[in-house]
Amino acid sequence: MVKVRLMGPTNEIKRLRRIIERNRCLDVDSMSEVFSNKGTKKYFRQYVEVSFNDTEPKKHKKEK
Repeated sequence: MVKVRLMGPTNEIKRLRRIIERNRCLDVDSMSEVFSNKGTKKYFRQYVEVSFNDTEPKKHKKEK
């Protein structure tokens, strides 16, 4: 499991969150609400916990 902090404008956080959720190699374990950063109204943050999906077949390099 990996903990990730997304930080930026809310539209960019939503955009990246959708990419993470659609990635078949990752499972989203949990996702926090969006928090505002102190001292700015432009940047926000969200915390996401993701795991690698082991059900996807792994690609092997060709042996020479």
